[in-house]
Parts: sequence; C-alpha cells; structure tokens
Amino acid sequence: MNVAVIGTESRAIVRRLRAAGIAEVIVYEPFSPLAATPPPVARQPRARRHRWPYRRDRPVPRRLVDVSELAFDEEADRWQIRLAGNELVQARVVILTADTTRRLRADAADQPVGVLSEIPSSGRLSITGREARTLGRAWWSAPVTFRGIATHGFPNLFFVGGTEPTVEEHLSAQAARVDLIATWVCALQRQSGTRIEVRASTQHEYHRRLALTPGAPRRGRPKPHHFDLTVAADRHADHDYLGPAVLDLPGAEYRVFATLAGHTDPIDGRYHWYGRLDPAEAVALPEPARASAFLVLPGRAPAAASLTERDPWGNLRVTGIGAPPFALET
Repeated sequence: MNVAVIGTESRAIVRRLRAAGIAEVIVYEPFSPLAATPPPVARQPRARRHRWPYRRDRPVPRRLVDVSELAFDEEADRWQIRLAGNELVQARVVILTADTTRRLRADAADQPVGVLSEIPSSGRLSITGREARTLGRAWWSAPVTFRGIATHGFPNLFFVGGTEPTVEEHLSAQAARVDLIATWVCALQRQSGTRIEVRASTQHEYHRRLALTPGAPRRGRPKPHHFDLTVAADRHADHDYLGPAVLDLPGAEYRVFATLAGHTDPIDGRYHWYGRLDPAEAVALPEPARASAFLVLPGRAPAAASLTERDPWGNLRVTGIGAPPFALET
C-alpha cells in the first residue's frame, strides 16, 4: 500500500508511518504559494533539502513539484494525483500536511458565503471525492471534519491539522492527529482493505458535541465504528439514483445534484423515498419550508417532495411518499 504525503511539513508524518511499518511513502512538496501561508517574499535554499536525519535504511522518496488536482477513483479506490506538467500519479492513501490543510482552509474562507466555486483559482488545490463531490462544496460554509483528520465523502484522504478554528492549534494536538492517521492507515493495511472513510453519523455527532463545548480538544482512542474499512466486493450502491435534478419551488427553480434512495414500508405498504440535494450551481439552496415542492429528474414526471432540513454540510434533505421521481427496477 502506497501513501502520498503532500506538503512541506512532512517530517513527523513520514517518521510515524515508517515506525508503524508503512514503507511505501513518497512526499510531494509543492514549491508554489499553495504551500506557503503567507507566501514568502523570496524563497531561500533550504538547508534540510537533502537531510533526513530520521531515515534508517534508505531515504524517503521526495519530489519538489506542484500538485494541482486530487481526484478519487471509486472503481480502483485510489487517488489520482495531477502534478505540474499534467503528469498523473496514483496513491492508495493521501495525507495533506498542516501547511497544505491551512491553505485549503484559507481558500475556503475566501469564498463568499453561499457561493460555490467549482473551478479553483490559480495556485489552489482542487480535490474531488466520491460521487464527483468537491471539497469546496463540502466546505462551502466551514471545514467539516472528524477530529480534524478526515471528511465524509473523501475516502483514503487525511488532514494533519488546521481545519478547526475553535480548537487551539499546538504541537501536541498535531502530534495526536498524526498518531490517529497512522493508526487508521495501519488498520487499512492490516485488514487488507482498499477504502477507509469516516462515517457520516460519526462526523455529525462529533460536531454536535464540539458545538456544545467549543474550543475543547477531543481526546480518546480510535473506535472501530468511527470509520468504514471496506473492499470493493463488500460495497453495494447505497442509492437508487445519482445525478442532476431540478427542485421546483413556488416561484423558483434550482438545479441540484440529487442522491436518492427508497424502500417499501412493510406497515403502510407505501413507497418511501428520501435523499440529499446538493447545489449544482453557484447559488445556495433555500431554507426548508412548508411550501409544496416538486423534484424533477431528466425524462421523468415531477414527484411531490418535502424539504425536511438542512444537513451539517449545507445540503437539503428531501423525502417523499408514493411514486418516486426515479425509475424503479421491475
């Protein structure tokens, strides 16, 4: 299992991974302003460029190259890493160092509230996870992570620090995150898994407790129920429809990206469908209301829907009873 570490502050991460028995580690150190906060006026030669005092048997492969894009391949459970010059490399697990994560957080803060940017500005790192969902869309209101190390919807991707402004950033907290990341990467290798992803329920509960006591650091040992460790054979589609749709409200229409599923209730015998609506344009979705709503899928008749609530990631949860907007298998 190969691990890619992206950023300049990689020494502690590589040392911890090597101590845990993860040998296939390569470091991509960007030299553009992406890795600097704030960007330096003039870059001086670094004395430690070729000095790795913690190596024992062989040096850690390291490349001084800009990284422009990360895209998760759901079929292979690997990250496609696009480097300068349009070079494409792969890694099973990607770890973003603290300086790279801080840059991502600063880029998300630069976006106006309610405005989504699908095309990153020059020097920004574009990250696309499962179901073509970008990190900019997931963090459009604020960075949403579990323990500051992972975000649901972005498997095999870890952050070392700098994602939670309410938690004071210090060396001990960063070291604790490095230990957590190494623990889960080792668990993925030990169980011969190909995908590790924090559960949505775990992430939601973590932020609920964080809101009750802001600024309090979260400690504790990792639990098996925090993450899903799977291989392709263990997974099945958790949705019946995934694609574009139109949310029709009184006086307004919104283009959305819908993830829908459903089942027949054994008690009332009716079909209940539900799902999540992500904005497909640079416009924030409206607040849930009691007004009648319809969901229209391409080539399908409108289906009456109810907007129940806004989830922690700023998307709308939708439900309906009766004929669903998507086609059912016969």
